[in-house]
Amino acid sequence: CVTSFKTEQEVINRVNDTRYGLCASVWSQNVGTIHRLGHALHVGTMWANCWLKRSLDMPFGGCKESGTGREGTRHSLEAFTEEKTVCIQIEDQSPLQQIN
Repeated sequence: CVTSFKTEQEVINRVNDTRYGLCASVWSQNVGTIHRLGHALHVGTMWANCWLKRSLDMPFGGCKESGTGREGTRHSLEAFTEEKTVCIQIEDQSPLQQIN
């Protein structure tokens, strides 16, 4: 959805007051504006002066109810990994003796 706004704070409030936070696209000639909004918006990806441009080597994912974790390269390992600990007693062992 394309929305007009009067202040940066209005944009920040509109974006951050939603349940979702997958992506945002900001169009501006002012690099300072882009950096401020990039820091302030609670989204997984923010495009500046473009949309849907991404390298598959970059992490991709959302915030809030748009998901947790990131897909892409090493960032997806934890999202798709479940660690498990297995402890096995091989044989009945007596306590270790002190070595002199």
